[in-house]
Amino acid sequence: MNETQNPTRGSIWLFGVLPPLILNLGAILIFGTYYALLATNPAAVQGINPAQVQFLTYVFIFLVEWAFALILIARVARRGVQLRQLLAPSGGLFGFRKLPAIAIFLFVNAALGIYVLAATKIYGQWPRLDDLQAWQRAFVLVLVPVTAAFCEELIWRGHLISELELRRLRAGRKRVASTAIILSAISFATIHGIFLLDKLVLTFILGVGMGFYFTRERNLVPLMFSHFVADVWTFGLSVL
Repeated sequence: MNETQNPTRGSIWLFGVLPPLILNLGAILIFGTYYALLATNPAAVQGINPAQVQFLTYVFIFLVEWAFALILIARVARRGVQLRQLLAPSGGLFGFRKLPAIAIFLFVNAALGIYVLAATKIYGQWPRLDDLQAWQRAFVLVLVPVTAAFCEELIWRGHLISELELRRLRAGRKRVASTAIILSAISFATIHGIFLLDKLVLTFILGVGMGFYFTRERNLVPLMFSHFVADVWTFGLSVL
């Protein structure tokens, strides 16, 4: 169920609570500073367009998520757990069952596709980042999806769900898996921002679906692949 037989002290706070706080506060600081200067001192942000501010946010997310992922890997390594065991607690990396893997791939991409269509209809268009340089587009299309797929699945599914399950199991609680899925999905949703209700709902639904898959299959490879593909085409709609 978990990478070890004992819960890790402070792990829920460190990986379930702190990342949403840092990411939301960082986004508030970045966008708040930009729009405050735009309203009070436009000369200070002359030549800086919203696309560049959004790109700066992506860089911030990239750094924060990799920092937490590396902290997690280092913590479990000190306990004798290899990265391979985190990625596939049930066994081999590519020993997953094909039908559930296809199902989760279709679920993630279909849910995101429905959201894109709905958001485009409601807001008039899908958000665009037209003024990025070539290297910035490459960063958004490659490094951001890789970061989200690897770091978010490793933390919010591979570690956080397992940690929550083990804690509830040791406490003699019922509905161990379902509670762990819901709590991890809430944390996962809030790392994507607390300001847009529709995005919160979408990422919560995705978190529940991917958490459901993980609790039954115990393999992150299909989740990471599904997450990566979904991010590549949605970011592609914005930057290409």
